[in-house]
Amino acid sequence: MMPRIPRWLLITLIVTVIAAIVTGLVFLIIKAPTIGWIVTGILLAAIVIVAIMTVPQFIKLYKFNKYFKENEAQLSSLPALMQSGRTQEALSRFDGVMKHAPENAYIFYMKAHFLQAAGKQSEALASAQKALTMADKDPYLQTMLQQSGGQMGQPSTVTEFKSQLHDMIVSLEPRVAQMRQRREKAVKERKKKSR
Repeated sequence: MMPRIPRWLLITLIVTVIAAIVTGLVFLIIKAPTIGWIVTGILLAAIVIVAIMTVPQFIKLYKFNKYFKENEAQLSSLPALMQSGRTQEALSRFDGVMKHAPENAYIFYMKAHFLQAAGKQSEALASAQKALTMADKDPYLQTMLQQSGGQMGQPSTVTEFKSQLHDMIVSLEPRVAQMRQRREKAVKERKKKSR
């Protein structure tokens, strides 16, 4: 699926192009060709700057969508593997598929779920926290949620996404803290025994 250009950007580009052409023509017709060329050049430079800033992002999104679609069959089999108790296999398959994908909030969200199901609580917490911090900065998140959200309880909006991550973090933090305390206690007991 080709990424859609945001409506505000499309409108801005169309208005800027029309303004550049009209302004250039008006100045050229009024017998002030120097000013006409300068104004037209400035407006065209603005168009080029906007294109330079946005086109690479759309190319990245296109490549990610293409990669995601190519591996969608493998990714869609992961929930079945998780439910059948083959969490380690699902986690290794997920890591294999996503190692070439760009970092984005949705990938870390999925990884947090897989890690939690695999019993790797501290890694799941770290992944969920990273997904939450990336959520506002990720330009692809809304597109990813629209494409795959709503399935099997997954969020379909950024607000739901953040809410689910927050709930996951709140439930994981006490467990991770308890695991750390147990480890520290075990280390202290080993040190006592070795003396």
